Amino acid sequence: MINLMTAPLYDKLIAEFENSESAKGTNGDLSNIRNTAFDLFKAKGFPTTKDEDWRFTNLSPFLTDDISFITAEADEDQVIAAINSATIPGLNAYLLVLLNGKIQPALSVLPDAQQISILTTDSISDSTVFTDFAALEATENNRMLALNTALFTDGYFIEVNKNVVLDKPIQIINLYSLDDHTFFQPRHLVIVNQGAKAELIESSIFIKNGSRAILNSVSQAEVKENAQLIQYNIQNNQPDERLITYNQVKQDPNSRYDNFTFNLPGAELIRNNLEIELNGSNTETHLFGLYLVGGQQLTDNHTAIHHKFPHCESNEVYKGVLLENGKAVFNGKVFVERPAQKTNAFQQNNNLLLSDKAQVFAKPQLEIYADDVKCSHGCTVGQFDPESLFYLRARGIGEESARKLLVEAFMFDVTQKIGNEVVKEYVQSLIYSKMENSFSPIG
Repeated sequence: MINLMTAPLYDKLIAEFENSESAKGTNGDLSNIRNTAFDLFKAKGFPTTKDEDWRFTNLSPFLTDDISFITAEADEDQVIAAINSATIPGLNAYLLVLLNGKIQPALSVLPDAQQISILTTDSISDSTVFTDFAALEATENNRMLALNTALFTDGYFIEVNKNVVLDKPIQIINLYSLDDHTFFQPRHLVIVNQGAKAELIESSIFIKNGSRAILNSVSQAEVKENAQLIQYNIQNNQPDERLITYNQVKQDPNSRYDNFTFNLPGAELIRNNLEIELNGSNTETHLFGLYLVGGQQLTDNHTAIHHKFPHCESNEVYKGVLLENGKAVFNGKVFVERPAQKTNAFQQNNNLLLSDKAQVFAKPQLEIYADDVKCSHGCTVGQFDPESLFYLRARGIGEESARKLLVEAFMFDVTQKIGNEVVKEYVQSLIYSKMENSFSPIG
């Protein structure tokens, strides 16, 4: 294992920050926030397997390349092809396209500006509304967040106006162009104001020529009183792409937040951190995840739900299907603080192994300090039920089709919750196409 405090990338990041405007203190409050975050990262370095939250995810093999921070230009044909590859067929939606963190107005179809503000992060980065979020406490366990805070470049800022209910979802396509092995650090912020509702469908696509990409992305959202936000994160990436994401959501009273995370075979590393704060009574949080892990892939989902007030509900269901030599990690935490009486919290994680070489490490957790609550969690790891497979095959269904049906039944608890039928069909089609030639029977 390499020493991540002496790795070339660590040294490059030190030099990159010390040459930045933030290090010179020319950007006021934002410079102070960046410097504080970078001091934490510089002191602790990248997380390692000695950190409890990273003990099954070793970053060392993914940080050895000669990394650049300079983005490349992409020609129009490459950009259009990338957009087409990510566009969901038949979806009636607005479209927000970013290239290397910059909004592309000519390629985007955006809602009326009287309903919603869509800007680049850079254009609002010195405003109070942004610095209040950027000053989020970066703990020792959140060092990738600290690194992003110190060196983020650009991204999108979306604010839905009060009482605006968008008539259709916004599909967000983040394009990143590179000629050399490149490290990207975008920063995104979403605010859904009182009584408003928005639905966002997001993916990240890399335009590259045999180069490796590392994405250390941070998204933050605030869902105001009586507002609703639905987020879909579709991670359908290619080999030599490493995705590390941190998504933090704050909910005000009487708000609702739904998150759907779909991880598909391809990217050799996916690490998602999803953290929800329920900052008021009568809030609802619903988290659903599907991870299909194959090849030599490592997929790691960490979630945390913080109940702080009474009369709130959270519901979390994550399901994993593991193929070939895939490795999956799931760590879900639910915290119920003492004032959060009458909390209703449910968490479930189920894993289906389709290969005897696949591995899964699952750890659902409840930490409860209130005494009048309904909380439960569960976790299973298993293989195909041979009796169910025999039953289907005895009725003339081929083995591959039978396995597909059983996987569909296994995923049903998550897919049935997808309210957008076009998105549901799209996700299911991606899963089936990835599974087609990936079955490795056990035994």
